[in-house]
Amino acid sequence: MHKLLLLNLIFVFLVCESKSQADTSKVEAQDSMRWNTKKYQKFNEVLILGLYTQYRNFGNEFVQISNRDTLGFSTHNFNAESRSITGIVVNFDKFNFSVGLRSQPQNNSNGKGFTKVFNFGFNIGDNFWVNETYFRRFTGFYNNNTPNFDTTFKKTGEYYVLPILRSTLFNNRFMAFTNAENFSYKAGFGCNYRQLKSAATWIYGGSVSYFSLINDSAIFPKKVQYLFNEYATMNKFTSFNTGAQGGAAITLVLFKAWFLSGYFTVGPEIQWRNYSFNPGNRAVTYLNWSGTARFSAGLNLKKCYLIFSFCSDYNTFNNSVFNYKVNSITGNLTYGWRFHRPTPEFYKKFKKTKLYARF
Repeated sequence: MHKLLLLNLIFVFLVCESKSQADTSKVEAQDSMRWNTKKYQKFNEVLILGLYTQYRNFGNEFVQISNRDTLGFSTHNFNAESRSITGIVVNFDKFNFSVGLRSQPQNNSNGKGFTKVFNFGFNIGDNFWVNETYFRRFTGFYNNNTPNFDTTFKKTGEYYVLPILRSTLFNNRFMAFTNAENFSYKAGFGCNYRQLKSAATWIYGGSVSYFSLINDSAIFPKKVQYLFNEYATMNKFTSFNTGAQGGAAITLVLFKAWFLSGYFTVGPEIQWRNYSFNPGNRAVTYLNWSGTARFSAGLNLKKCYLIFSFCSDYNTFNNSVFNYKVNSITGNLTYGWRFHRPTPEFYKKFKKTKLYARF
């Protein structure tokens, strides 16, 4: 049934493509002064609406490294129970907005509790640079390693659950592209550009982010706390981070419609961390690494698009007692429509302002 739905969507997109009568010659003449219009096309001031379904595997993995462990108590992976998220995407000119909420119904019979989810994203920029901002919050986690330390798990099937453990991330990432005349980042990972021929580019940029993991009591189960030394009763962790990244991107195009795109960035990151205990706290500064890898594939036509994307984000917060990795693996299916309508008068005035020129 899923294959039939996908074939129907592709058929509709092909039909709407064949009926497109938009006169783009004047716009292309203007765009050709800034980039190679034979390589990619921009949908200038077109309202673009999309829906997306997201499947995300989000986890906080702690691995104790300072003490000998013969019982298998050292690894604790706190996972989010909710993995299915549905949201909307709105794009106009250089501005893109998205919001998503969990779409999977509550299921208390799986022994993993319940996770509340909220995602928000906003980005600005064009084909030469982009500034991406996103916020995500998960409340409620279960310990995937419960069978290792809880002897009752085989009978009950109930995981060690922290219902108010909250993970929050705010991230602002800037990326610039060295081959923007021929390569469009937003053609593969946005919706207002369309790559017509294959191209590649180098990426450079930086990021600023804030991460927190907060609970009302100790995060580690009492039975295993002795392994974590002075961090045994840790109930709050925060980190303010800033770093520089570099990488590369490539998009392969077939028939000016089908595409396969990917990029990666990695770089050093300065982390100002604060560990809170009950009572007490510890503030430290670390130099660490962070990175992002994303892949997408789909069909990008004049009036509509269908994009599947895969993204892996990770941050590490290691110390002398334990290694801590935050990892988010996300799969996205986005489909949308481009509405070719006259530009609103207020937006025409906005484009003449100094504020717009800064974008």
